[in-house]
Amino acid sequence: MSDDVQLFLGDCLDILPSVGRVDAVVTDPPYGVDFQGKSWDTFIPNWIGLAKQMANVVVFTTAPTTLWDYPRPDWVSCWYRTAAQSRNTFGGFNHWSPIVVYGRANFPVDTYYTHGMVTAMANAGIEHPTPKDLRMVQWLIECSTEKGDLVLDPFMGSGTTGVACVRTGRRFIGIEIDEAYFKIAQRRIAEAQAQPRLFPVEEAEQHEQTQLW
Repeated sequence: MSDDVQLFLGDCLDILPSVGRVDAVVTDPPYGVDFQGKSWDTFIPNWIGLAKQMANVVVFTTAPTTLWDYPRPDWVSCWYRTAAQSRNTFGGFNHWSPIVVYGRANFPVDTYYTHGMVTAMANAGIEHPTPKDLRMVQWLIECSTEKGDLVLDPFMGSGTTGVACVRTGRRFIGIEIDEAYFKIAQRRIAEAQAQPRLFPVEEAEQHEQTQLW
């Protein structure tokens, strides 16, 4: 890892108070599960309260059923999944998830992301139950930060936010409580740092879309 990337293994509630100020928190917190024995009515206010104190903007994904567990956000968008990952409380499948924003962010409407909807592909081949699409996370980072900014992910998981930060020239702090996922994130971020940039960011995205779709 370089000086632009710091990774911590442990509980974010223990580590966050020592991190200091960051430009943005961009994350995918756990939802719909019993997280390390913490009940959601106490855990959600704890982490979001800390995040809002230490960052200019907080952006995260959650489920439609858990959106209302959070304090009222400044703005909510959503991303569209071409294949639903889980059943909702009504017994059916949903194809969208909220993107929650506290603070100021700039989410433009263009040919790829229309009316706040982000279409994302599955992150295949990653040993994690719910890896988010790299291009979707990269879009969140580019809309909420500038190059050189410091981005924090307190629920790093498989490291997608860190990879996106490396690709877009942002500094990164990642926290993960699960050692197996932490090692996956370490490997993926190190690989991203070692990969030479063959295209500018915009051309690389276009090249990837050509290859993946």
